[in-house]
Amino acid sequence: MLTPFRIVAAAAVILATGLFTTIAHAQSDQWQVLRDDPEIHSGLVVIAVGRHIQNVCDDISPRLIQAFGFAQSLVGRASDLGVSRREVDAYLDDRTEQQRYREIMRQWFAQNGADASDAESVCRVGRDEITAGSQIGRLLRRS
Repeated sequence: MLTPFRIVAAAAVILATGLFTTIAHAQSDQWQVLRDDPEIHSGLVVIAVGRHIQNVCDDISPRLIQAFGFAQSLVGRASDLGVSRREVDAYLDDRTEQQRYREIMRQWFAQNGADASDAESVCRVGRDEITAGSQIGRLLRRS
């Protein structure tokens, strides 16, 4: 039997679920401009790949000033698109987006003949990127 308490509780659950779904959808829509922008997308791929290389390879470290400048240029691009710094931070902190970029990073390594879980191949690609002077390579250096 449905008591008034159960009806209210069920309504509260439905309302909360709808609010969370709406919030998540609104964030997704809000971030679509960041996902769709080729400069931001490719820049975040560069950062994800470079970060993975530096985390895996003892003989490769970041060029912190260049990396900071590069990241700031992406924040500036987001600002040009009407996205605030706070919104950029929320986007970068979002676990779903982080997982999406980890998968993109793994695909990038596979397309470049490496396995993201194999340190030797990751470091080989990292050294190749540094030698080639690619955007990734310019953010890294041999230690």
